[in-house]
Amino acid sequence: MASIDDVVKQAKKAKRKSRNKKSAAEINSDKVTDISYSKTRIINVDNEILTNNRVIAQNKEDPRSTPFHMLRTKVLRELRDNDWNSIAISAPTPGAGKSLVTVNLAMSIAMETNQTVLIVDMDLRKPSIHKYFSFEPEYGLQDFIDGNASVEDIMINPGIDRLVIMPGRKRVLNSSEQLSSPMLRTLTEELKNKYESRVILYDLPPLLVSDDVMAFLPNVDSSLLVIESGQNTKEEIEASIAMLEQKPLLGTILNKELKAPKLYIY
Repeated sequence: MASIDDVVKQAKKAKRKSRNKKSAAEINSDKVTDISYSKTRIINVDNEILTNNRVIAQNKEDPRSTPFHMLRTKVLRELRDNDWNSIAISAPTPGAGKSLVTVNLAMSIAMETNQTVLIVDMDLRKPSIHKYFSFEPEYGLQDFIDGNASVEDIMINPGIDRLVIMPGRKRVLNSSEQLSSPMLRTLTEELKNKYESRVILYDLPPLLVSDDVMAFLPNVDSSLLVIESGQNTKEEIEASIAMLEQKPLLGTILNKELKAPKLYIY
């Protein structure tokens, strides 16, 4: 007699096979192009502001965008193969650039016409996602936790199709308790299941400064680890990977590498 796990695995395998057999017409029909943000506040962010804030994935003419598009392709392949849609993004220590990587990866995913992407600022100790888009949120995730705002109140579209942000606004002192609370579990389930095409990126605090990531990790499908080149030690990296082992680690991202990559000019 097959176990429940075996049945679930077989069902997922059949679903993947069915998805892979889609015709060109069916794939084209999956495109998410007609989007209306009737319940989401829209803030049109100028592209020059984004570039000045080192958000460059939306500009394919910028050679620095290429690694993010390569990362996007690898990440989406893993998500689709496993029927996942949520990723925790963290780093061993502060300063590795995890939030900037999160934003640029989200921008790259949003360029895919059959995907939408949501960035959730789960760094309750030091929320910073909104700074890359140069706006001050009226409401943040903390206001939802306190019961002073709804999910719709918090959501912001920065004028970019298929991208929505759930920002933070102020520091939460009891962050690990909040991240493991039933309220946030319910929220993550709602975000995960509301839209089939949505990829959710959770920007989390550094792993080695608190237990926040371990408290929140059960709520996601997978994780990414951002490593600061020349700064994070072997011991820090190994400790971080061990802390993430309860969920599949999609890979590690080496950030702030000073050596310029070789470019393919065409």
